[in-house]
Amino acid sequence: MKTRFLKIISGMAFATVLSLTVTQVSVFAQSAQKQQGIEGVWDVRITLVQCDTGQAISTGRALNMFIDNGTLTVTDTNFLHGAALGTWRRLHGRSYTAVHRYFVFKADGSLAGINAVTRDIELSRNADEFTATVTSETFNPADQLISTGCATATATRLE
Repeated sequence: MKTRFLKIISGMAFATVLSLTVTQVSVFAQSAQKQQGIEGVWDVRITLVQCDTGQAISTGRALNMFIDNGTLTVTDTNFLHGAALGTWRRLHGRSYTAVHRYFVFKADGSLAGINAVTRDIELSRNADEFTATVTSETFNPADQLISTGCATATATRLE
């Protein structure tokens, strides 16, 4: 009788543990999917374009790190400016906006100004890619606007 009772209790305990494990894995997977926003590190391909025509001028690459507290770090292949710091926020659905700034230097190393970049970002359905339209404003050291620019960008998430 005791043996049969222990077998029943053991079986019930095993079923309960199995059920809880399956439930936790399922909740974890759903939670990971819900949190799969723009946060993470991205390999970005940038195409500078004529603002009025959209014609490509040049291309470049960057690495972007979208941190889950709304901050952004950007580094790219242009040696005439420093790393960029900024912020991002989700607008709705898969749409985001991001703004970052960086110092621009002359060839002799002196400060040429500051560049402010704004991006409108659309994250893909699987959250592994994004596309962006980009506008930039360049200010001289006295904070006077001296030029504007446009670009497009595509990115893939680094795993």
